[in-house]
Amino acid sequence: MKFTLLTLALSTLAVAAGCHGERNTAAGPQEVQIAVTDGGFEPARADVPRGQAFTLVVTRKTDQTCAKEILIPALNARRALPLNQAVRISVPAGVADTLNYICGMHMLGGTIAAK
Repeated sequence: MKFTLLTLALSTLAVAAGCHGERNTAAGPQEVQIAVTDGGFEPARADVPRGQAFTLVVTRKTDQTCAKEILIPALNARRALPLNQAVRISVPAGVADTLNYICGMHMLGGTIAAK
């Protein structure tokens, strides 16, 4: 009888632990932070989990750049990048395995890859 109760208690704990893990992954979209500096988009490459939505957060930190806007062709998106202001762009799940972005002058760019 004690063995059965112990087994039941351990099974309940295992199920509860599994449910807790699911809550953590469903907390919301991941954020990918990108800065625009004198060197361009940094980092120029970022990885995200495959098949999940995420939010791209781009902050231009210099005036000495042509990247005063960002274009994301796969999303048909064009956003101005005001100096020192975070610009949030929602990317839905499953858009592309590789999401490329470029500046408005098509000189600087980067990639976000689904892994």
